[in-house]
Amino acid sequence: MNTNREIIKIENLRRDFVVGGETVHALRGVSFTIHEGEFVTIMGTSGSGKSTLLNLLGCLDTPTTGEYKLDGVSVQSMSKNERAVTRNRKIGFVFQSYNLLPKTTALENVELPLLYNPKVSARQRRDMATKALEAVGLHDRLYHKSNQMSGGQQQRVAIARALVNDPVIILADEATGNLDTRTSYS
Repeated sequence: MNTNREIIKIENLRRDFVVGGETVHALRGVSFTIHEGEFVTIMGTSGSGKSTLLNLLGCLDTPTTGEYKLDGVSVQSMSKNERAVTRNRKIGFVFQSYNLLPKTTALENVELPLLYNPKVSARQRRDMATKALEAVGLHDRLYHKSNQMSGGQQQRVAIARALVNDPVIILADEATGNLDTRTSYS
């Protein structure tokens, strides 16, 4: 493993929004690099641009100006479909609100990102999802629906779903806030 590999490279990233005829500068020339194996926390006050930056890093939005390279590829040069495939295969998301499908089991929730990869068979999907849930300590909750699990267990399902595709980056929005004591301290 080459720990010097650049996973994220941001240069002079700007994101402007027009709100009621006024231009809001959400990001103003942000530059940084994140290498393979690094753990980075982005902190700031409300309104400082954290969510805007997270949306850009997750290929959910595009910058007004600047350069964003993810795993060596310019995100701006990607088509909308290429960005969607990149989101699915290279980025794991852990949302603060979990975003689990309520009437599906933990296993089905974790399988979801794999449904969009035609190279993964149904059997492989089930095996990969099972391993991801076992990795977060939920081997005994595979067939439980989200309303049958605690908040911490639901969050671990969301983490397993983010890990199942073996992404190059994990983007988490306050990812450990609801984890149960046993998980958060181990």
